[in-house]
Parts: sequence; C-alpha cells; structure tokens
Amino acid sequence: MVLAQDFLSREGFDNFKENNFFYSDKKTEITPFDVSDDEKIMSDQELWQIISQKLNQKTWDYKVKRGDTLWSLSKKFKVKVEDLMILNNLKSEKELVFGMKIKIPGNPPKIVETEKSSQQVVIPGIFRKKYVAALAQAGDLLIPVSGFNWGEKHGYNATDIAAPCGEPVYAAQEGYVVISQDGWNGGYGNYVVIYHQNFSTLYGHLSLRTVEEGEYVEKGDLIGYVGNTGKTKGATGCHLHFEVRGRSNPLLR
Repeated sequence: MVLAQDFLSREGFDNFKENNFFYSDKKTEITPFDVSDDEKIMSDQELWQIISQKLNQKTWDYKVKRGDTLWSLSKKFKVKVEDLMILNNLKSEKELVFGMKIKIPGNPPKIVETEKSSQQVVIPGIFRKKYVAALAQAGDLLIPVSGFNWGEKHGYNATDIAAPCGEPVYAAQEGYVVISQDGWNGGYGNYVVIYHQNFSTLYGHLSLRTVEEGEYVEKGDLIGYVGNTGKTKGATGCHLHFEVRGRSNPLLR
C-alpha cells in the first residue's frame, strides 16, 4: 500500500492514527475524496480503484515503445512514476511491455503544424533537436563526433576524439541530461553528462552546449560543438573528451 499512501500523503491525507483511521488537516474546501474521519483505511485494491478514478479524469493513450521504462516515461511526460503505476494497475516495471497501450495523466503533447510543410513537430513540454547525425556506431553507441579517435584510455574510462572546433557533437545514446555546465569544471571545460538508465556518457571541452539539464535527448540529437575549453593545449587542442561511466567504453582500443 506504499504507493497509495504516498498519493494520499501528497493530497493532504498524511496523518495516520494508531487505530488505523486517517484524517486530513489540509485547510481547504476541496478534498480529494469523500472520506469522513471515522472511515477505516481501505484495502489496497479499493485505494487503487479510487485513485485510478481520480487520475482518469484527464488522461490520454500512449503506446509503449522499445526502451520505454516507467522512469523514462515519467520524465518525458512530467508525471510521477506512482501515478503511472496506479492509473495502469501496474505492480512492477516488468509489467510494462513493448506495444501495450497505457494511459498518461494530464494533457497529451501538443502537435504543431508548420506553415511551409505538412511536417508535424511533437513538443512534450521541452523542445528536442532533430536527429541530424549520420555517424558510425561503436557497439550500441553512436560515435558522438566525426574525427580521429585516439582510443587511448585516460581519466575515467575516457578517450579523446580529435576534431575541428565547431564540429557538431551528438548524443551517443538516448537519455536524460543530468549535467550541462560552462566553466573550468575540474578541467572538463564546458561539458554535458547524459544518463542512460544503467550508465552515463560525458562530453567535455565543448565550445557551446545546446542542451540543458533535465532535457530528454534521443540517440543522435545535437548536444553541443567541439571546443578547447578546460584543460586542453590552446588553439590546437580542439577535441572531444568522451567518457563512459558504469560500463565499458567501446571507443577504447
């Protein structure tokens, strides 16, 4: 009943008495449920039904894609994992299966029709760059920049890829931007870190970042441009410092 209690707590029902009764001291004329002080806590199933009905008031349908997780969907559509589980009667991550249709709380993403073409652009709250990369693969990762890979391990499972300053840098895998900062940053210079569920990738010495923290990026999305910020060798030090943390780096020789 943890998820149901968490939901009730967010709605103001966070004071549980020793006799298994509950009440709300949220001072408002609008209460989430018609519950009196002398009603006992309901079973898990009853709570799920009531909360599901509440969430069903404004939902839209979504077809699960390959690689989707409850966590990724919660970030992508700005909803809570527990709300997704309650609304779709999911007890665990394993029940989320490719191809199944689920309900997402709230309003669906906006679809904007461009004036010069019939192309549709989906905007789920945060604008995402178009896929523009046509680079080689290294295992399941996209080589993030076109250039010469030195392939020598240094730092934290990293390699350097020599490329002209201003060369586009792309996301090696889809994920969430957890760090996007300018400055010295311990020698990394302007850098970006993307989290990919079980591992993360780092892109250092950028001249310019094109993503911000909290954004979801697809594999091959533009995230910045090669530079020589941080600890490099001046004007001739243009390169991408590429790290993989949490697993092997396929670019290492």
